Formats: sequence, structure tokens, C-alpha cells
Amino acid sequence: MLKVLCVAALMSLSAEYVHAADCDFDKPIGKCTAQISIDRAGGSKPSYSAEITVRSSAGSCSKVEYYLDNTPQVTIIRNAGSESESLFGTRPITKKSIAVKRCTAYGKSKGSAGNDKQAAGPEFFEGRWQGSVGMLLIRATLVLDLNVNGNRVTGTATAPHNGETYLIDGTVAGGVLSYTYAQPIGGALATVRITRKSANSISYAGSGDGVTLSGTLQRF
Repeated sequence: MLKVLCVAALMSLSAEYVHAADCDFDKPIGKCTAQISIDRAGGSKPSYSAEITVRSSAGSCSKVEYYLDNTPQVTIIRNAGSESESLFGTRPITKKSIAVKRCTAYGKSKGSAGNDKQAAGPEFFEGRWQGSVGMLLIRATLVLDLNVNGNRVTGTATAPHNGETYLIDGTVAGGVLSYTYAQPIGGALATVRITRKSANSISYAGSGDGVTLSGTLQRF
């Protein structure tokens, strides 16, 4: 999946290295209005791509859900009212290919700054996490569904843009969730390390075949 995400997707460097609003995605506060514009589009059969900008009337701390053809997509906007994304499909991507489903505004976390540096116990990682991971200017959405039993964590990782899924079987030690898996293309092993970033976000770093993908995932 590292190879697929690297070629077909990444993360916003600003989300990782620039200060952004600390949002509480367990606390919806209302609806918002979303607009999606296509900045660039290209490709040829059977692989097409587009660079888009997703905007929310709520500004920071909002989630925009939409469809690319019939495939659900989600963009998290933490800061500045907009976020850039890369989309991939098997047909040319136009404005008619994209339909907004919902825009939800969320509240900001209170007093979480002091908790961000705390090591996370195994139970912290329980649940569903979603966000963008990648490298350079390419990114893709990754969804983790994690189940915790003691210090063991099992579950799945899914790339919604192509439906690819792999199993997770890892452990938590010193606040770090780590696991390895065989990449679907070539079968080479990749190593993933996940740490707590805030009360409702985690930092993801996956390495394999000399490629490192990183990003921030939010709790859902």
C-alpha cells in the first residue's frame, strides 16, 4: 500500500509542520457550506487524476464529505478554510464527477495543548481514524479501524481511492503503536509507527522500499 499511496496519493506538509487549529471532531456544532474546485486534471485511460481545492464556509475545524463518481471521499479542514487534495479515478475527472454530500463544522478542543505531549496508553488508539498520508505533493486518504486488547492492536487499513485493504497486527509500547505488513505490490515489508498527536489525532509514519509516508489522522 505504501507504493500505491505514494504513486496514487500524500499529505499536506502544512498540516504536519505549521500550527493549525486544535479541533474536537467528537463535537459537531452545525452545518456548513462546501465548494470544490478543480485546479488541474489530466491522465489517460485507464488512470486519471485531478488536483482539487476543498473550501468550507466554517473555516477551520470542518469536515467535507463528497463523492467522486460513486466513491465516497472525505476532506478534513483544520485551518485557513480550505484544503488541497489529489483525486484518482478510472474516468476523466470533471466538475460533474464530484458531488458534495455534507459539510459539518466542529468545535475546538479546550486545554488539549497540555495533553498533546502525554504518551498514549494502548486504549487511546481504539476506534476509527482517517486522514491524508503521503510524501512531497502527493497524498491520499487512509482509514484505520483499530481494536485494542491489552497492548495488542488489530484491525484494518484501507485506501478508499482504490479500496485496497491490509490487516493490522501490532503492539503499543512507550506510547507508540508499531506494526509491519507485506505490501500488496511486490510483497516487501513496510513498517508503521503511530503516536498520539492530540486528544483526537495521531501522527502516522510508514516506511518501506526506501519510501516514507507520513500524515495526521483524526478520530471518527
